[in-house]
Amino acid sequence: MQQDRLSKVLAFYRAHKRMPGITELMKLFKLKSRSSAFYIARKLVEEGVLEKDATGKLIPAAGLFSIPLLGHIRAGFAAPAEEELADTISLGDYLLDNPNASYLLQVSGDSMEDAGIREGDMVVFERTQDVKPGNIVVALTEDGYTLKYLRKRGKGFYLEAANSKYPDMHPREGEIIGRVTSTFRKYT
Repeated sequence: MQQDRLSKVLAFYRAHKRMPGITELMKLFKLKSRSSAFYIARKLVEEGVLEKDATGKLIPAAGLFSIPLLGHIRAGFAAPAEEELADTISLGDYLLDNPNASYLLQVSGDSMEDAGIREGDMVVFERTQDVKPGNIVVALTEDGYTLKYLRKRGKGFYLEAANSKYPDMHPREGEIIGRVTSTFRKYT
């Protein structure tokens, strides 16, 4: 029953880009009474699939986008597979250390490819001033925004690409906007 509720709510969310209201829950689950729809909404909140905002509107919770973690797989020599449900993980919880300060950017260019960040990849960055040399950062320079390693030489900082085709950047003025916390890509 829980999986059926989850799949129906997720299908509604994908179609409408929002959560259903009580009347829509009635239609979605073919219910005849509003109290039954309120019961379903309460169950979805208890299951961690939905939350209520300050106005009482249903909004997505981390559990809505969770997927099963089956275990580990070797990327070296093959080993017998053991498929067991190890846990359920929300991609948002996994990718976002601080959701309220996190943003998504799509990468254009190849200056970070030796760091495993390729054109078309998505990077999650956290808007913060808590950065250290060696972090991959989003920086604003006099030439615009860029994605580079933050490096330190002596008392000065500079930006370094992860591709030998690109020279180090020594901006005259600028600002570190945030630190990259994760990256991902889709294979189609």
